[in-house]
Amino acid sequence: MDNPRINQYVVTGAARRGGAAIVRSLHDAGYRVILHCRTSSQVEADSLCHTLNALRPDSAQLWVEDLCNSFPPPFFCTDIDGIVANASDFSPTHLDNYEDHLERDLGSHLYGHLRLIRQCRDSLVKRQGAIVAIGDIHFHRPASGYLTYHIAKNALMAAMQALAVELAPQVRVNTVLPGHFDWPHKSRAFAEESRQRILQAVPLKRLGQFDELARAVRFLLCEATFTTGSFLTVDGGLSLHIEG
Repeated sequence: MDNPRINQYVVTGAARRGGAAIVRSLHDAGYRVILHCRTSSQVEADSLCHTLNALRPDSAQLWVEDLCNSFPPPFFCTDIDGIVANASDFSPTHLDNYEDHLERDLGSHLYGHLRLIRQCRDSLVKRQGAIVAIGDIHFHRPASGYLTYHIAKNALMAAMQALAVELAPQVRVNTVLPGHFDWPHKSRAFAEESRQRILQAVPLKRLGQFDELARAVRFLLCEATFTTGSFLTVDGGLSLHIEG
């Protein structure tokens, strides 16, 4: 008797932080995972992949690619059940230097994910699969000094709404809007005073844990079978303060 097929999901930007947590959550649920990363984070992604395969042989694979560049269809494109569009850049930009960063940010957030979705579309349709993108709760109230990040992230979120219509009824497409789960590394946007101000504005009075983000993603990807075109906010209530 043949062994039943195990669903397989690819997570972009999976080497660290939220992406790594999403991979672990999917793997813990018994799914096969494909970890995407850039060359610059390959060591971390390879270590995570090795750890997961030690727990369950042949359950994790690595895909190294720069989403900002054109790339050929990946090895898994004909056998994939879902995509988590998590890869992201978060670098300071403003109106005077946006030309130096806009294409890069659009590439990592939008163009690369659209290309990947198109390459995997036949399999997603066949498998009645799902796509989950990682958005941002600040899409209505962008932070100063991150012009091209907000342009690109909002473009990704708009694309997910359009794809929810275009790929229905076979493929579900949803977006998670995370709040603060950790302060971005190498960022000057969150000095101690700013951090305390943000935490005071969070009704739950704490940062989120990455596994809390991962469980929300897993729910939309694997369990929310009558949900598409939605935004799921996971921010400890911070958006209540932002919207207010």
